Amino acid sequence: MTGMGAHPRGRGRRRGWAPWTRARREAPVARLRVGNDTEQPLELVLEPYGSDHWLAPGETFVVWTTGSAHGPNPWSGTTLGNEPFQVSCGPGWVVVHANGSEGWVADEDGDEIDCGHGRPATRRPPGMDTGA
Repeated sequence: MTGMGAHPRGRGRRRGWAPWTRARREAPVARLRVGNDTEQPLELVLEPYGSDHWLAPGETFVVWTTGSAHGPNPWSGTTLGNEPFQVSCGPGWVVVHANGSEGWVADEDGDEIDCGHGRPATRRPPGMDTGA
């Protein structure tokens, strides 16, 4: 897990960067759109990095992963066959495990989103009651 606000791959944020412009163009790329159709913030955690990204109501993020261009299974981290992502969710949170060689979160324009984006000042663990 990376430090708070640190980028999971240790690089700076990129604007307008498209993964298909990578030098490794032969590697497969998969993306997963995650939208928040509720009236509350939604926590998106990207594993295996442990980075958190918070979607405001009505906001959509895109989770990207790149796979290996060689071998029968491009998604090296998968546990259920040849799948680029595994997803778990609960009230107010969703966890996406990117099964490729790397993964990151971007907005719909392709701008990479930093860890901690939109994080509430009073973050509570998933499933915690917020009542008085």
